[in-house]
Amino acid sequence: MLGLNTSVRFHTFIALIVSVWLVVFLVLIAPFDASDLSLPIRIWILPPYGIISFLGYMAIVPLQHYLFKKLRKWTVLFESLVILVYNVLVLFGSYTYYKTSIINGLYPFPKFTFEVYYPIFFIILPIIVFSRWYLTKRSLKTPDMQITLTGDNKYDVLKLHDADLICISSADNYVEVSYLSNNELRKKLLRSTMKKMHAQKPELVKVHRSHLINPFHFKEWKSNNSLQLTKMEVPVSKNYRRDIIAILDSPLKR
Repeated sequence: MLGLNTSVRFHTFIALIVSVWLVVFLVLIAPFDASDLSLPIRIWILPPYGIISFLGYMAIVPLQHYLFKKLRKWTVLFESLVILVYNVLVLFGSYTYYKTSIINGLYPFPKFTFEVYYPIFFIILPIIVFSRWYLTKRSLKTPDMQITLTGDNKYDVLKLHDADLICISSADNYVEVSYLSNNELRKKLLRSTMKKMHAQKPELVKVHRSHLINPFHFKEWKSNNSLQLTKMEVPVSKNYRRDIIAILDSPLKR
């Protein structure tokens, strides 16, 4: 089971890393027929490939956010799927640019795909995989990242550290946010719905129709029907029990 940071800013940073690296590689190494071009010309005509890569990566961000929000888990299969979509988008975008009057490429699509595109793609693929894995791992372990939860009223605002958020529970027309402050359990009511709170923090796990939990605060299973979190206990619906174990894999196991 993999982790996933769904922040657009986070993935914009990864897209920039990959795209800048690609441009530097194409301009300085000049693979294939680019080696016949002078450096000023390479600097002029090759950076659009980096822009295509950037746009292709940003196009997969809504897709992965949808999959993660819908299925509440992230696996190697989903990771492979979004990279495959990125690959297809960049392939067609690159070939379209290759056939413009700027490049005026002579290769037909099959020859371009297998003799030009994929040799370069397989060079940058480890960078994509490593940057997504490493930076996601670091970001999900950052305990001091601040978040802001907002309600329907303009004064319904709660700022706290991500790692301090324990649970969000339904309370009639409000939600009750349970969190730590100076290692003490605090609660705050915000006028909102569970659906809106889950949209703000899709990393939270639904364990009951009235409870979203931060898995960071899981301690143990109290019974088949309840979980012990930091300084509090929450019920677990039978409808979610199997999904919780499958989704979180570790540490939410008996």
